[in-house]
Amino acid sequence: MPIRAENRDRYPPDWPDISRAIRERAGQRCEECGVKNGRLGGRLRDGTWCDAMPLGEKLLSLEWPAPGEVATCVSPSGAKHQLRVVRIVLTVAHLDHQPENCDPDNLRAWCQRCHNIYDAPMRRAGIEARRREKAADGDLFEHLEQE
Repeated sequence: MPIRAENRDRYPPDWPDISRAIRERAGQRCEECGVKNGRLGGRLRDGTWCDAMPLGEKLLSLEWPAPGEVATCVSPSGAKHQLRVVRIVLTVAHLDHQPENCDPDNLRAWCQRCHNIYDAPMRRAGIEARRREKAADGDLFEHLEQE
């Protein structure tokens, strides 16, 4: 996941090497849902991964749908679905949400979806805290605007 600017300094200088090692430990697959890093496809409402099908052949190679397009994807059962295509990017999550804690037991290789699901409660709390801070700043200086 993108690192917020205010948190960049909390990551160790060797974070790229640490995150690479965690993705390699996971075999370049999401440790939650199992989808492989770099896969092109879409998800059903229940989260089931479906691989994108090639659009056809172009100049002696297969042509694939671009991320963001709606295309035919095949579920593990073989059923075809029209889904919005994404490319899987394997990310590394801190289970305790502390970027300073890079103990391998605290880190997981997850696809964007699984990482976002795990982080959602923490993100909601952060958004709410920033909203309250902004509202409090407004209340603090409100009397100056009235003068």
